[in-house]
Amino acid sequence: MNYDILFFSAHPDDAEFGTGGTLLKLSRKYKTVNVVLTHGEAGTFGSPKVREREATAAARFAGASIEFLDFKDNHVEDTVENALKLAAVIRKYKPRMIFAPYHTNNSTHYDGVAHPDHIALGRLAVKAARFAKFRNAKIRGEAHQAQKIIYYMVPRYFKPSFIVDVSDAIDDLRKLWQCHKSQLKIADGRIVERLLETRAYTGRLSGVKYAEAFIIEEPLNIDIEGIMDI
Repeated sequence: MNYDILFFSAHPDDAEFGTGGTLLKLSRKYKTVNVVLTHGEAGTFGSPKVREREATAAARFAGASIEFLDFKDNHVEDTVENALKLAAVIRKYKPRMIFAPYHTNNSTHYDGVAHPDHIALGRLAVKAARFAKFRNAKIRGEAHQAQKIIYYMVPRYFKPSFIVDVSDAIDDLRKLWQCHKSQLKIADGRIVERLLETRAYTGRLSGVKYAEAFIIEEPLNIDIEGIMDI
């Protein structure tokens, strides 16, 4: 399978809550898959079956494919064995771009973005992308090298590499979040308000209403015509 975009999510709502506006914009233009490592079974709200059903509905609304892996919630660990599992996933979908949670976050335990599973997944994604391109590595599938790894769930104390204006997608973004009905109870029922606040804050960094932030660690190659769009 040849996909344009692969999102790695530690939990069933990560891509939608973490970068849903960008997910919507990409999945309606490019072939996109959301690979979810766990069923969120350790979460406060929703059973694994409910959360899988909600995530599947969200993917359908966004126009993306979805796959669930067999990792355990709260036990996503940065190991070679786990990186090899994700490398096999990369070889399966052959994405041009990989999105993953950012691999470093020193925020307090109150910050949901700083969940240890998110941090571990970000580190695993780097290793997996590297392993996937080695032809002689004992990994299922043909060797494949993704062009870029783009990190979402950027800590507020980091300056993002770039942002995506999602102001025109905010109505659909609200509908996307509604697919995760069990999770709307988070933060005493204020999760949507908090998600909008985060995007409003990011938007103010570049003068738009709502935006989502990203970090990319490789230099961006921009031609002279495109430089005026930066």
